[in-house]
Amino acid sequence: MLGLRNLYRVFQESRSAARRRATLAVTGDSPEADTLADLLGAQRNADGAEAILTVTRTPGGVEVYLSGEAVEGAETVSLSTVSGEAVSGELAPRISDALEEDYLIPLGRAYPVLRRAICEEIIRHNARQNAVIGALPIPGADMPAITANQGRMVLGVAAAHGEELSMERARELVGVLAAGFGFRALSRQLLKLVPVAGWAAAGVVGYAGTLAMGRAAILYFERGKREPGPEERSEILHRAREEAEAFFARIRRR
Repeated sequence: MLGLRNLYRVFQESRSAARRRATLAVTGDSPEADTLADLLGAQRNADGAEAILTVTRTPGGVEVYLSGEAVEGAETVSLSTVSGEAVSGELAPRISDALEEDYLIPLGRAYPVLRRAICEEIIRHNARQNAVIGALPIPGADMPAITANQGRMVLGVAAAHGEELSMERARELVGVLAAGFGFRALSRQLLKLVPVAGWAAAGVVGYAGTLAMGRAAILYFERGKREPGPEERSEILHRAREEAEAFFARIRRR
């Protein structure tokens, strides 16, 4: 019963986020501003835009200044050139990192160039939360909260890919991905691999399990709803474990 209530709650939250709309604008008089607007599919004036990228030419390339109500903190990104590779590899992750959480799904849904970076931000946000929850010294209390966060993350990735969310669809999506990347199965695998014990081990499992499920969700939707194969799942799990260990190593050094 608790699982159904959690799923219903995260479904309602995800559906509300999917219905929100947000607009991206590029301003500036340089040719690079025109190029960036074309690459992003963004409008060329700031009227009504929640996220604004102001492009300024510099001797070494361009500077892109991020502002607007969707941006958590104003930030400037330097690019040597404005190209598809620079936008997807450098600019999109910086934009995603700077956005307010409420604007991630609507901007990922509206602007495919930003989608993967935005989905990665959604995944990392939930993974950090689950790392903290998993490390709490309350046996058995972590699973409902971790499962709810993972459900919210999967539905967020789905919404960012343009999926229309219904309660039946929510159950289907979570079920499909949980079958291959269910948290309990991941826990058993990860606990054999994690070279730490106690609260850190539980936190690593929470972080890595959420990363793995999120990365599987991205592949699932990018490939037209085709599930990752066994070798891909193994590689996703391996990378997730490495990232989780690095995350906790940074925490221990602080």
